[in-house]
Amino acid sequence: MLGYYTRDFRTSNLDAAVDYLVLICLNIDLPGAAGKTQASLCHEALRELVLESREFAQLLGDIRGDGTRLKGTIEQRLKLIGLADQEMFLKTVTVQAASVADDNGNTTDAVLLYHLAEDYDNVIAIVNRALSDSLAIGLSEPEPKLQPLKPRSTTTGEPEQQPQNPNQIPLHDRSSFSLTSVTDPATLARNMISLYESNPLYHQRVRPLHRQTCGVLLLFAQTRTHILNQAWSSALDTIAHTNLLPLSAHGSIPDIRAAASN
Repeated sequence: MLGYYTRDFRTSNLDAAVDYLVLICLNIDLPGAAGKTQASLCHEALRELVLESREFAQLLGDIRGDGTRLKGTIEQRLKLIGLADQEMFLKTVTVQAASVADDNGNTTDAVLLYHLAEDYDNVIAIVNRALSDSLAIGLSEPEPKLQPLKPRSTTTGEPEQQPQNPNQIPLHDRSSFSLTSVTDPATLARNMISLYESNPLYHQRVRPLHRQTCGVLLLFAQTRTHILNQAWSSALDTIAHTNLLPLSAHGSIPDIRAAASN
């Protein structure tokens, strides 16, 4: 009954919806299977709310530009829903939501959720895929944009104000809004790899191949920008840094073969 009641205001007042669903756990102290059934119903209702609303930053948490994690509405109420393993429940819900977001092509949602689930290697794999897809677009075609992350709501229920163009704000100034609230695949990749490279805890949990691939793709994105700006010398210099083309071989067959083997 509570689940049906909250359908009318799930999108307009998420905090209130979570509070109502948590009330299902009021009877978890009932003897026998009745109490466990109430807890299970509450947990399933919270899962459905996360997946249906797509308000992942608000419900499950967010990350600031400096890597600081913000607790979501559900995490703030974990003690009220009778969980033996609170961390496992939150991680399970987050991974399920991340998988759904990735399958639906919601890259920024998937990146945020896999980061919150501490699957940092998958984060870089996803941004690599998004960046490579954007680089496959012809130079004469408009660059693809990512669907931006839904902003968190403030205590007044209003969405948190985001900059008009967060893609152009330096990473060190991004302490007041979500690190994934960008629409440019290259900017998203640069944000995440910069965060992971600056923190040994993240760095060691990302495979070297994925880190290397991300670096090369970012160089190609930079090359694309140079070409669009007709900065031909800069474009050639950037390509040379990828070590994929033997631009400095000067006709040396061994150097050319070594580049081809890469």
